[in-house]
Amino acid sequence: MEAPDPSPLETWTPRPRPLKKRLAIRASQMAAEAHEVWLLRRDDSYRNLASTYRLPDGSRRVYCHHVRKTAGTSLWSSFMALGGEDPEVVQRRLNLDRLKRTVSGPYAYASTLRRVLAEGAYFYGRAHRPAEEQPLPPGTFTVTVLRDPLARVHSYYDYLVAGDAEDAPGRVAMKERVLAAGGFDAFLGRVSDRDLLTQLWTFSTRFDISEAVDRIGECSHVMFTEDFAAGLATLAGRLDLPLQPYRARTTSRRSTLTDAQRDELRHRLEPEYRLLEALAAAGVAPGTN
Repeated sequence: MEAPDPSPLETWTPRPRPLKKRLAIRASQMAAEAHEVWLLRRDDSYRNLASTYRLPDGSRRVYCHHVRKTAGTSLWSSFMALGGEDPEVVQRRLNLDRLKRTVSGPYAYASTLRRVLAEGAYFYGRAHRPAEEQPLPPGTFTVTVLRDPLARVHSYYDYLVAGDAEDAPGRVAMKERVLAAGGFDAFLGRVSDRDLLTQLWTFSTRFDISEAVDRIGECSHVMFTEDFAAGLATLAGRLDLPLQPYRARTTSRRSTLTDAQRDELRHRLEPEYRLLEALAAAGVAPGTN
């Protein structure tokens, strides 16, 4: 019996870039950053549209501290659906835009780029960037979604193994997917604290629990994946918006962890479980901020 073909995760290897190539890439990045500044200064359309936004609490925009595999993409899709289009269509249009922003109906959306998000000319924005590294203008309603740490990392592992559909916007890169090559034990041996403790890292790059509690406590609205529908309903009421649940980027493949693997993962995730305990002790509960 012939052995099965090896998984792409097991055969892919990164190719080191020569110095000349790295210098060319950096020069291209600097030119792109200069172009971003030029585009922002010459295009008033987003600023004019954003000047019309007023939320019930006086906020001018919503920004999500987006933690991977906590249903942040579902929340993003719920907001993108407000314009009356399929969120995937809106997302593809945004991906093609140089400044990673687009308009759907009366709503402007922005993603990823630090300078664009700092300017604040959007209705809803999001990024995976740590909170301390993303300046936001006054009048920003901030939201985040948290999840049971073990469930989040397990979902992240399954996502890396399965990858995205060929036409998915912002597909996960193969250089990240190789973290999951060789099974879950190998994944645990490779994964960094940043990817393992992403919820803590998003609110404290020093992995300081007190600092993270303070920053999460400053969010206007905190949701939990396990109670997403209720959290979304509360958020819709606070913002006076017809937000509806929208499941996005679900992974069909589901692996099974052994008791030993779950115990090892639980041990390594101890800082995040202490974070959740500290949040509960501080009275930071879903939708209460």
